[in-house]
Amino acid sequence: MRAASRVVGVLNEIGGVGPHLEPAHTTVQNFILRIGLHLLQQAQTRANDWIWIVDHTIAIGTLKCFVVLGIRHSDYLRLNRPLTHHDLVPLALIPVEQSNGAIVHRQFQHLIVTCGVPLAILSDRGSDLKKGVELLQQEHSEVVGLNDIVHLVSRLIEKILKEDDRWDEYRKASCQCANAVRQSKLAHLKPPRPKTKARYMNIDREVRWGARALYVLDRVRSGNLNEHQKKRLPLDMVEQRFGWLDEYREELELWQELSSIGQRSCSVIRRHGYGRETIAALKWKLGTAKHSSSRELSVKILEQVETSCEAATVHDNLPGSSEVIESLIGKGKRLLGFSSGNSLTRQILAMATSTAKLTPKLVRDALSSCRMKHLHRWCKDNLIPSIQQQRREDLTPSPEEQNLTKPINVPIPVF
Repeated sequence: MRAASRVVGVLNEIGGVGPHLEPAHTTVQNFILRIGLHLLQQAQTRANDWIWIVDHTIAIGTLKCFVVLGIRHSDYLRLNRPLTHHDLVPLALIPVEQSNGAIVHRQFQHLIVTCGVPLAILSDRGSDLKKGVELLQQEHSEVVGLNDIVHLVSRLIEKILKEDDRWDEYRKASCQCANAVRQSKLAHLKPPRPKTKARYMNIDREVRWGARALYVLDRVRSGNLNEHQKKRLPLDMVEQRFGWLDEYREELELWQELSSIGQRSCSVIRRHGYGRETIAALKWKLGTAKHSSSRELSVKILEQVETSCEAATVHDNLPGSSEVIESLIGKGKRLLGFSSGNSLTRQILAMATSTAKLTPKLVRDALSSCRMKHLHRWCKDNLIPSIQQQRREDLTPSPEEQNLTKPINVPIPVF
């Protein structure tokens, strides 16, 4: 926000308005939050064709935020492309300290009052979200529960790799290799850091590195390098640090195929959603796998996608990827991380602002209808003190530390 303030100042000077007329960075920040609150408080059209995309954003501390984005089914059918932030309407940002199926169900019920019963709910099928959707379906059987394709594929790959001891051995060897080459001439070949969260959604990075490192190893052995590479990649050092990859040639071929099947499945669902054309497009994209584990993965993906397509066929087509909300939450976390110690603060309202196409009219309407007092009231009603605020209150300096910071008054000698 400091950069935004400076840009406005530069433009003022260029335009002849004069320096020192730019808004402070906190003012810019408050503008963004007030626009987000305005978008949340706008009366949404009650309709029976809303598609809800839901997820939780989790930060340091006990507080998490339940995020609900929506798009009308008629609008979705006109897109014919993957969803973007600007396609969606922010329906709810609900900070909570606890979440389970019953709580999610109550949140759905409150949202129905303003928006109506949704046509479908798309989520990652976490335990609380899954249970909440099921409870809502007991009351409204017409609601379609949709599974995000990335999480679906990730769970299926996880089942395969958890039974493969070689996968854990490969990851440990990669970590050891990374530590060994970190401060060496081969640091540019360092393996990627393994993901600790949602790691089965990100195996492509680790597998891709292994395949490329093996290719480099083979080229070094054969001498198929240019002059610069020969100086940079001495055979004895490369052999010492990356020779262990020979043990995983067959496994890497299998893991590459698993990763490729997952990525191809996700690309089809992002493009086609769950609908009449999806299964045919998915079968064509997957083709025939070489390994039995890969063929098993393809079959299970097709089975689960077909179930969702059957439920969605009545409505022609429904979205199958919630990556758009993951992306929006990631953007919100970046904003939170700069000033809050990654705890949940009022910056979550910036996620709502990010869904809007900002126009002069929207900014004018938002800032005139949503004042600072409304922003303060929302924060007071929905948020608890941030981690940074609690740290300042509880981790106060001891009297000894405070004395160290006090200026020392040296007596002036009298002559």
